[in-house]
Amino acid sequence: MFKNRKIKSARTILIIGGGPTGVELAGEIAVDFPDKKVILVHKGSRLLEFIGAKAGHKALKWLKSKNVVVKLDQRVNLNGFTDGQKIYRTSIGETIEADCHFLCMGKPLSTAWLKETVLENDLDSQGRIKVDEKLRVNGRGNIFAIGDITNIPVRVINNSFSFSQLYSFIQKSISY
Repeated sequence: MFKNRKIKSARTILIIGGGPTGVELAGEIAVDFPDKKVILVHKGSRLLEFIGAKAGHKALKWLKSKNVVVKLDQRVNLNGFTDGQKIYRTSIGETIEADCHFLCMGKPLSTAWLKETVLENDLDSQGRIKVDEKLRVNGRGNIFAIGDITNIPVRVINNSFSFSQLYSFIQKSISY
């Protein structure tokens, strides 16, 4: 409710982060509020970096068709930022004026608790669970992990199995 009021009262909206959440939010605002100026700033060289180049290019083209301003290879400096401030500065010194902003950047992994379980040796140096192409925890035939806590890029899964094949495999593996 608060965020909807925030969007409705704004003329210009800044979205920080070009992953799935940032791209979706930018698209929804652009469609639902076509009179609003939407600016999306992303630190990477393309949107949706972990999903694949084709998806990133399609998202960029679609967002631009909806008049979303996309700024790649830039970060927004939020150090010392206070509520009500409307001037934002990017890592290349560019100034952006916006009535509000949304942080759509990745959150830290929540896998620290796994260090005290049977899976303690199955984490890589970044805290991700090591899995094979079928999402089985390495060396464990019937323990699966899915999502951003795994060390496998999404594009590897997409190339190896369709999700229906993967679901079927997992279902058969855990059936009694």
